[in-house]
Amino acid sequence: MVEEFKHAYLRLSKEHGLEAQECVVNLLKSLQQSSKKEKLVLNLSTNSLTSKTCAVLGKIIAADHGFVEYKFADCMLSEDAVKGLTHGFSRNTYVRKLDLKGNNIRGPAAEALGKMLRHNKTILSLCLEWNALGMLDNAFTIFCEGVASNQTLQALDLRNNQISHDSAAELGRALKQNSSIRALDLRWNNVGLLGGRALIEMLQTNKTLTRIELAGNNIPADILTSIETALSQNQDRALITEDHKKKTSLLSKHLQHLEQEKAVQMDELMGTIDQQEELLRNTKRSSNDKIGQLQVALGERKAAFNSLASKLAMTESELALAEQKCNDYSVIITRLKHELSDSSSVHQGDIRREREDRANTEMKLLKELSEANERNISFETKVEDLERKCRQQTEQMFAFKEQTTSLQAEIKVKGSQYEERLQSERSRNKDALHEAEQIRQKEIARLKSEAEETEKVLRERIQRLELSRLQLEEELSLMKTMSMTDRLQAEENVNIARQKVKLEEESRFKALEEKLRLAQISKDELQSRHNQQQSHITELSSKNSSLTLEVETYKRRIEELSEEVNKKNMYTMQEVGKVKIDLQSVQTKLDSEKSVQKELRDKLAEADTKLSEQLMKHRELLDSKEREISHLAERLRAREGELARAREEEIQRAQILQNAVMTYVSKVPGSPSR
Repeated sequence: MVEEFKHAYLRLSKEHGLEAQECVVNLLKSLQQSSKKEKLVLNLSTNSLTSKTCAVLGKIIAADHGFVEYKFADCMLSEDAVKGLTHGFSRNTYVRKLDLKGNNIRGPAAEALGKMLRHNKTILSLCLEWNALGMLDNAFTIFCEGVASNQTLQALDLRNNQISHDSAAELGRALKQNSSIRALDLRWNNVGLLGGRALIEMLQTNKTLTRIELAGNNIPADILTSIETALSQNQDRALITEDHKKKTSLLSKHLQHLEQEKAVQMDELMGTIDQQEELLRNTKRSSNDKIGQLQVALGERKAAFNSLASKLAMTESELALAEQKCNDYSVIITRLKHELSDSSSVHQGDIRREREDRANTEMKLLKELSEANERNISFETKVEDLERKCRQQTEQMFAFKEQTTSLQAEIKVKGSQYEERLQSERSRNKDALHEAEQIRQKEIARLKSEAEETEKVLRERIQRLELSRLQLEEELSLMKTMSMTDRLQAEENVNIARQKVKLEEESRFKALEEKLRLAQISKDELQSRHNQQQSHITELSSKNSSLTLEVETYKRRIEELSEEVNKKNMYTMQEVGKVKIDLQSVQTKLDSEKSVQKELRDKLAEADTKLSEQLMKHRELLDSKEREISHLAERLRAREGELARAREEEIQRAQILQNAVMTYVSKVPGSPSR
């Protein structure tokens, strides 16, 4: 933005045949070099600017959007220069502050300022200190008209402008129409008593002006107090209005937020209502489908009941025949039980003797096996400790374990042979079971007849329920659900009755089957055990001889393994001695390293002491330097005080010179007003 302003200034000065002033160019260059992102300020104060350069600047300012504040203080601008600048500011839409302090603005220049205030809608602060706006009443009235029409200006500085009581009255009339100015500075003018009264009248209508500076205007104290009271009322009113605006903005935001929340809630409610309607529709459809399916199922069940009724009639006759056969079989079973009891008493004595002999032999074998197992376990523990160092021994032990597993497999094979014999004997009993199954089927037929009778009773109930359903269907559609529940309850009762009948039938059949099966098994077992035990005794004697041979072989194997273990123990002891020698050498090395570390620690302690001494010296030097710095700072403060005094003296001298110039200018006759 600064580059564009600079190029435009140079271009327009060339077009008008002017030489660019160095003060303007140097200022633009400095701004271009700084080029901060803050708000830019064009400060041309205390620079003598010609009317033509001001005209060029006015044209550039009219279209500028970079500078927020312009300062033309103490530039001694002529009337044409002020007109050129005001022409540019009347079109500018970006400036916020304008400073025209100490430029002897009066007459046509004041009229140009009034016109500028009519057109400009962005300036918030206007400083016109040390000018002569109040010298000519006609020009000041035009300026006041511009102030009245402007509704954006908030601060107006009119100090030392020779404003009389008439011009103060004009300013009061203008401020009655203005509603934007918050602060007005009229210090060091000639407002007087009449001007103060005009300001009081203005404050009765203007409620936005909150601060007026009136020092050095020869206004009585009572008028000043009344003005201050009016201003305090305006301040309170401004605070109230600001609070009201803040509260209204907060309430509006809160209302908007509530409206948005309500809209969201309404959308959610509408969505939930739509979902519920869809669910109701789906439930209605599903209920209708279920009702149709249940009606179809009822028809199918009716047909099934009819078919079962015909089957029950057939099974009743079969059950009568089955009962006769059951009675015959019961007589036969009682006779067989007496025979079995006699034979069992004879065989039980033989079985006891054989069991005692078998128990003695088994105890001997178990003792020998337990001793062998204990020895094996002891050797296995030793072998497991040495497995990490000798893999060859592990392979031999695995071979030994494989042999034991093969022996166990042989035992399992022999057990499976015994099971095969048992299965062959069970097949003999299947024939007897087949006959018992026929008897069971006959009893099932009899129970089916009983079930049919219960089904007939339930059919009558179902017919009654159907009659009640037909009556209820003629009523309201809401009673359909009640009829469906009644149907489901009736079906559940039917199922419960069926399950009870089936359970009773099954319990009866199972009891009869178990009785027959136990009788036949006891008979067959007594006959087969005698033969089996004789063969088993011969097999056990052969096994005993084979196991004794295997135990002897295992003993020889264990002796060989013990010798190998002793050899390995000797080898391990030798290795342990070597490791101890290595450890002693390592310990000597560690002791030497510890001594070296102690020496290094001593050196570090000495270095720490030296560092602490150096730090103490460094701190003392720092303290001395800080004292010197504080002494120099006191000297600088004294020098700054002297400089401030010199500046104040220079400012007082400049004010005296300015007052002298102003008195000289006021004595010189002004140009005639338009």
